[in-house]
Amino acid sequence: MNRAQRRKMAKQARKSRGVSEPRPVTSVDARIAQAARDNVVQIVNQGRSEARALEIAASGFFLADHLTGRFEAENPLPQPIACQAGCDACCYNQVELTPPEALLIGHHIKAYFPEAAQDLLFGHVDRILQLTAGKGKAEIAARRRQIPCPLLGKRTCSVYPIRPLVCRAMHGLDAARCQQELESGSLAASRYYAHRHEIALSVSAGVLEGCREMGCQAATLSLAQALQDFFSQEDPVERWISGEEVFKT
Repeated sequence: MNRAQRRKMAKQARKSRGVSEPRPVTSVDARIAQAARDNVVQIVNQGRSEARALEIAASGFFLADHLTGRFEAENPLPQPIACQAGCDACCYNQVELTPPEALLIGHHIKAYFPEAAQDLLFGHVDRILQLTAGKGKAEIAARRRQIPCPLLGKRTCSVYPIRPLVCRAMHGLDAARCQQELESGSLAASRYYAHRHEIALSVSAGVLEGCREMGCQAATLSLAQALQDFFSQEDPVERWISGEEVFKT
């Protein structure tokens, strides 16, 4: 994607300005989604290998980060984002992600986490799946203080550079309020900047569309279930890029 195209993508993201009310953003920017979809198709057409499969999520992360950074450079935020190191209130939400994101995270864990750390992670995953089994999203959200992300350790994301798109969108404008809502189990969301969520949602939609067009499993996954699926079978990356269903949906 050249500079002119990137600028065009950033302009498309400007539909969402200022601070949004505490409600989810569900709109998808068609141009951003198309760019993400085109990236997937281009990558897969270069070869159905493990490296190409892992490149898909990395490409999506780059696109989302680039568009967010460009938008905020050209549109100064009226209120600073409160997030900082050690702030982990968002890390108690149940994460949803695309198959390429799950594959990249699983591959990273397998390659770089010591065996003891992997065992600890698997224990967290099993606990989360037990606590959330048969429960709706609202009930899980109300109990989220008991269900931290399995990748959270010492108030820090253990895979931060490759954290999912939804995590890249998460932010708050009042850290104290975020913490209070977490501890109380409140479902009232803090205010946020809509463009961050719209960009992440649009990239995610485009990634799924590209995967679907290339004959690869395309569905929104639960992080905990996706990690269990990844480590419960042989060669999940190669099988997925070959068109097999790897994840439970």
